[in-house]
Amino acid sequence: MTKKALAAAAVAVIVIALWSVALSNGFVYDDHKYLIGNPWVKDAAFTGDIFSSSTAAFSPTDGASNTYRPMLYMLYMAEYLAFGLTPFYFHLVNILAHAVNAVFVFFIAASLLEKEGRASVLLPLFAGLAFGLHTINAEVVNWVSASTELFFTLFALAGLNLYLRRASGVLSAPFFLVALLFKETAAALPVIIFLYDYSKGRVLRDRWKAYGLFIAAGVVYALMRFNAIGGLMHHKQADLSTVEAVINIFPLVAAYFAKLALPVGLSAIYEFHPAASAFDLRVIAGAAIVLAFLAALFFSRKRPAMFVGLSMMAVPLLPVLYVPALSSSAMADRYLYLPSAGLAIVLASLASMLDKKAAKASIVLAVALLVAWAAGSMSRSQVWKSDYSLWADAAGKAPNSPNAHYNYAWASHNAGDLQEAVEHYRRAASLAPSADAHYNLGVIFMGQSMIDEADAEFRAALGIDPGFDGARARLMEIKRLRGAGA
Repeated sequence: MTKKALAAAAVAVIVIALWSVALSNGFVYDDHKYLIGNPWVKDAAFTGDIFSSSTAAFSPTDGASNTYRPMLYMLYMAEYLAFGLTPFYFHLVNILAHAVNAVFVFFIAASLLEKEGRASVLLPLFAGLAFGLHTINAEVVNWVSASTELFFTLFALAGLNLYLRRASGVLSAPFFLVALLFKETAAALPVIIFLYDYSKGRVLRDRWKAYGLFIAAGVVYALMRFNAIGGLMHHKQADLSTVEAVINIFPLVAAYFAKLALPVGLSAIYEFHPAASAFDLRVIAGAAIVLAFLAALFFSRKRPAMFVGLSMMAVPLLPVLYVPALSSSAMADRYLYLPSAGLAIVLASLASMLDKKAAKASIVLAVALLVAWAAGSMSRSQVWKSDYSLWADAAGKAPNSPNAHYNYAWASHNAGDLQEAVEHYRRAASLAPSADAHYNLGVIFMGQSMIDEADAEFRAALGIDPGFDGARARLMEIKRLRGAGA
C-alpha cells in the first residue's frame, strides 16, 4: 500500500470515527416532511413522479416549488427500501458520504499540489482532515435532509478529480449531470473547471470537446427541470430595493467568511437584519473581504492549488448571495459545505509556501486547529440529536426568529413540556402572524380545560386563516361542550 493510499485511508477512518457520534441521532426538522411524510420515497412506482415534478409536489398543500432534486428522493427510496425508517442507517449513509468527500478532497489537493511540485503526502492529508473535521459541516453530516448537499458535492468532487487527472469531460460530465440532479448548485463545477483551465493557460479552442460535454449535460438537466417545474420560479421573500439588494450581498459575504474562519455560534436558523446603507460596517467589511479575495485570486493564477481552492470557496456561494430570494433566515451552514473543501485546499497551499523552520511550527498549529474543529463538530452533533435540542439551541441564538420559536414550541409540545410550548408558541405568534401557533395553543388549553382561552386562540387562528378547518371544528366542539355544561 502506497503512502498516498494509507493517508487517504487514514482520512476516511478519522472522519468516520469523529462523526460516529451522530449515529444515535434521530430525524429532525424537514426530515419529517421530505422523508417520513413523503409517500414518493416509499414506493418505486413513484419514480416517474419524482423525475417529472418539483421537490415539494408530493404534498398537496404545498404546490409548486422552485427546486428540482430527483436524485435526493431516489437516494431516500433506496435507503427506505433497504433499512425502513431507522435513523441509524440514514445517519450512517451521511457519515460514509462525508468520509468519501474528505477522501476526494485529499486526492484533489494532492493532484493540485503535485502540479506545483509539492509531492509531500502531509499537505493533502491535512486538507482532507480539515474538510472532514470542520465544525461548519455539522449541519450537513447530522441532518438527513442535507443529504442533497452531501451527494451533489460527492459527484461534483468526483467529476473534478477525474478532470484534474484526465483533462477530459468524457468521464466528468456524467458525474456533473448526476450532481445537478441532486442539487442545482452543482452548476459551480464547470465554472471551477474553466477557471482551472484558465489558470493553466488553456483557452476555449483547446478544451471545446470537454466543455461541450458539460454544456450537453447542463442542457439535459435544464430540459428535465423545465419539464418538472417550468423554469426557475424564484420566490421574492426579502422586500428590498435594487440598491439594498446589492449592498446586502456584502454583509452576507462577511457573515459566511466569519463562519468559515471561526465556526462558533452556529445555528439551524440565523436572523437576517438587512443593511440600509452602504456605510454600514458590515457592508464595508464584506466589500473589503471581496476585494482581498479577488486580489488573492488574481495573484494565485500560477498556483493551481490556491487558485482552485479559492474558486471552490467562492463559486458555490454565488447563488445564495441573491438577497431578494432569501427569507428571514438568510444564511445556512450547509451552503458552506463545498466552500469548506476549497478552504481546506487553500490552507494546504498556504502551508506549502512555508520554509522548513516555519513548516515545523505550523504542524502544531494545524493539529490544534483540527482538534478544535473536531471538538466543535462533536458538540454540534449533540445539538442535532433531536428536534427538542436543535430548536432549543436555535431559539436561544435567533431570539427574533418566529420559525425558531415555533419549531421549539412544536418540539416541546411533542416532548410533553407544555409550559415551554405555550411560551414559545406565544413568542412565535407575537413575531409573525401564525394560524398554526394559535391553533396549537388552543389545543393545549383545551387539554387543560381552559375553554375560554382555547376559544380565543382558535378564533385568532381563523382570523389569520379563514379557511383553517381544524380551528373551525374545534370551535364547534367548544360550542357543544358549553351547551352540554348548560
